[in-house]
Amino acid sequence: MRKFILLAITVFTVLITTAQDFSNKGKDFWVGYGYHERMNAANPPGGSQDMVLYFATEQVTNITITIPGSGYTQNITTPAGNNVITSAIIPKTLPDDARLITEGLSNQGIHITSDKPMVAYAHVYNQSVSGATILFPTNTWVGNIIQ
Repeated sequence: MRKFILLAITVFTVLITTAQDFSNKGKDFWVGYGYHERMNAANPPGGSQDMVLYFATEQVTNITITIPGSGYTQNITTPAGNNVITSAIIPKTLPDDARLITEGLSNQGIHITSDKPMVAYAHVYNQSVSGATILFPTNTWVGNIIQ
């Protein structure tokens, strides 16, 4: 009986593990312009930090960046070639300000979509303070929350 239970647990674990998709390549991403210590600086407007999104593509890819809360949209088409890196600066002043300055729920999320799979990164920086992250596609987050 113990052997059967052990076998059942092993098979179940293998099935769950192989069914997960943890790839960082995708067509749909969400990210927030998180707080940075230089956001409150008066000069320049919006603070002295910047947020840049980087996209690694393997072929010509049409990318759309939207901030649904402000109506902001930016379209980018990457050039052809293997591992091409393209970037986009995220707005930090009105009317398209994407910064998350206060705690709590916000409609300032940044939604990134593309017509071909790509890898996306976010980088918030100032001259002496920097933070970067790789973005995971929405389906990898949703699948893991449900499980």
